[in-house]
Amino acid sequence: MASSITVIPARQISTAESGTAQTVQKLRVAAYCRVSTDQEEQLLSYEDQVNYYTNFISENPLYEYAGTYADEGISGTNTKKRDEFKRMIADCRAGKIDMIITKSISRFARNTLDCLNYVRELKDLGIGIIFEKENINTLDAKGKVLLTILSSLAQDESRSISENCTWGIRRRFETGKHKMSTKRFLGYDADESSGKLIINRRKAPIVVRLYQEFLDGKTADYIKRIFEREGIKNWDGGTKWQATTLMSMLENEKYKGDALPQKSYTVDFLTKKRTQNKGEIQMYYVEDDHEAIIPKRIWECVQLETECRRKYLEEHGTNSYSHRPESNPFASKIVCGSCNKVFARKGWRSSTGFDRKIWQCSE
Repeated sequence: MASSITVIPARQISTAESGTAQTVQKLRVAAYCRVSTDQEEQLLSYEDQVNYYTNFISENPLYEYAGTYADEGISGTNTKKRDEFKRMIADCRAGKIDMIITKSISRFARNTLDCLNYVRELKDLGIGIIFEKENINTLDAKGKVLLTILSSLAQDESRSISENCTWGIRRRFETGKHKMSTKRFLGYDADESSGKLIINRRKAPIVVRLYQEFLDGKTADYIKRIFEREGIKNWDGGTKWQATTLMSMLENEKYKGDALPQKSYTVDFLTKKRTQNKGEIQMYYVEDDHEAIIPKRIWECVQLETECRRKYLEEHGTNSYSHRPESNPFASKIVCGSCNKVFARKGWRSSTGFDRKIWQCSE
């Protein structure tokens, strides 16, 4: 016997039947803005973005303004330093936002992996992102495919910009032009107009004393303790010093007026990871680049002394008593005229039983 099927059509349930008033739930919409440099024209763009999206969301009757998150002068290639971006994502996870509006994929992120990961995470939370320039809503079916393609193009654009910037910087190095931050560079300031190094007359005496103390026989660690005991301020105004920092100052050619740009270089434009240049990238040594704090002769003497101490420690080990120049001012300074080996301090007992310390060639 064949089954009988009856279609029961759907019917509209009235407000009276449901017992509740039908209301439209507004979407809590936030805006994200970013500019990648702090140049004046970019700052104007930054302000325009903030004002535009604040008004756009507030004036839409279907939207409830959930805030504007804006990072100023921050690169989009990663999210490590984008505090406002991270705060926005945290608010999304906390259920405070239903939708995000941003100008374009490149404003949101230029790293394909980061972009897609955040899009997927927010989509799982039911939160969509509207990219105005590309006309993409990540909650649409076509949004994921388009987003993958366009975010890859944005990342490639970022790579191209990075390569162009690197090319320009290296061309300037060829002509002896360079700029460096003096924020963590004791003894110098940067001239605002030319970018050239100029001596900070208040802090330069600290550098001069460091070189003199080292040539007087003290180690970097011993000088560190002296500076801390006397409350001498370092580059950030604190009184804590590191021996490694003092050694890098003793080896820095800029204190004798020269410059060696590109001691390090960026190996990945996405992570901004930098590594020491050990010859992989061409360097340019610039003599008499700026006014010196330390005379060249003194600087060269410090390099010879550093090398001499290094060789002595390699031969005698770090447990040798005589490797401490602050206790033994002749350590690493007496060199044999026959074999070029340094003299070492040793105990000597005469035939009469008299003990004394002597300096003797290690050979």
